[in-house]
Amino acid sequence: MTQSRYLFTSLVLAALPTIVVAAPGRVPQSGRAASGEPFRSFRLLDQKLTLLSNQQSALKAALGAGRVNSSSNNSSSESATVILRRMSSTTTAIDRIAGRLEHLYQSRHESFGVRMFKILRSRAQAVQRDVSSVRRARMPSDASAAGQRLEEHLVSLVMQFQATAGGYAATHCLPGTRICCQPKRSQDLLPGEQIACKWVCVSSARACGGFLGPRIPQSGSK
Repeated sequence: MTQSRYLFTSLVLAALPTIVVAAPGRVPQSGRAASGEPFRSFRLLDQKLTLLSNQQSALKAALGAGRVNSSSNNSSSESATVILRRMSSTTTAIDRIAGRLEHLYQSRHESFGVRMFKILRSRAQAVQRDVSSVRRARMPSDASAAGQRLEEHLVSLVMQFQATAGGYAATHCLPGTRICCQPKRSQDLLPGEQIACKWVCVSSARACGGFLGPRIPQSGSK
């Protein structure tokens, strides 16, 4: 059972760099930043999660090689302490991005968006607590146990991001419509998903039962 769980973890983390959340082609890059949300933040989250995955892989290598407090400046043999400091910074950035989206949808009174990004933020905070636990560990066995929890919570964070952002880039809407995250039905959720988006096109804000993305501009509009 343990071996199967870590195989699944490795597969999810290996797939992380392939998560591409490019904005739909008809969404302009100009204008106020909020007009491109949540997709502008999805791109940032994708970058940060890819970085965090790479850092976690480097941490496993450092712990396995016993490089806990190495003074080496060689990036190929960085100490776990250095890597954990960087992981803490990356996770803090993910927490802040998710928090900004949570506040954005609070201001728009879209409760499903608030709930979605609060869950994402809580999973980032779980990873941050694990990073702190590894940093505080005094015994190799404690560091190993904390590292396993960190890996599991990172997978949970990645899966929640996929549940939120997955499929939006393939949603091509007509000019004048809105992109909408409709909540998936409970029976459609994948294992590990608490809530998830089904990205669709809607003709008006009232037709969206979840939370809204950008309006697709009319042809010729700037």
